[in-house]
Amino acid sequence: MKLREKLFGSLLLMVATATAWRILTPRDAVKVTTTFSDERPAPTFQLLDQNGRQANLQSYLHRHRIVLVFFDARKGLDSDPLMRRIREFAPAIKRTGIKLIAVSTPLTPEFKSQAENFPFPVLRDTRSGYPDSSSVKWGTAILPSKGAVADIRPALFVIEQTGLVEWDGEKPKPVDDPEAFLTQLISGS
Repeated sequence: MKLREKLFGSLLLMVATATAWRILTPRDAVKVTTTFSDERPAPTFQLLDQNGRQANLQSYLHRHRIVLVFFDARKGLDSDPLMRRIREFAPAIKRTGIKLIAVSTPLTPEFKSQAENFPFPVLRDTRSGYPDSSSVKWGTAILPSKGAVADIRPALFVIEQTGLVEWDGEKPKPVDDPEAFLTQLISGS
């Protein structure tokens, strides 16, 4: 046998072996999802915190992932089960680098002392119900029939570090199940 025939035979054997290996080795299936996530920039606001200092959402955007919680202040912070749970796990959540921010209507004097003990900003939306208020921008305002201050519908939002939040039509979309989300956040999964 000539050298050329040996080389051609070896090359043919290598090609046949590679082809057989490729046919017999299963490929990883590529999963393609067809869901569309409408993410847009988070509406910003500037409100007073529980200590009377200005807090600007814009200062946190693009630096941190943010969990923004709107809650009903009429019952107080300690009566709200979601706020109690967030308060309980705030240190674990903060260790992950996530910033917690709570927003509600102004607290009554008896509930204001509860807010001072919270380990994250509790902001008050004094203009709740007005078009430029945070509760209206985020779609959590329960507009009254007469000129009173609007109440706030409890909701939890996640603002990614990119400054984007998921939207549902004209307003940001709240997390469907806040309790399950917090459990997932705390467990790190």
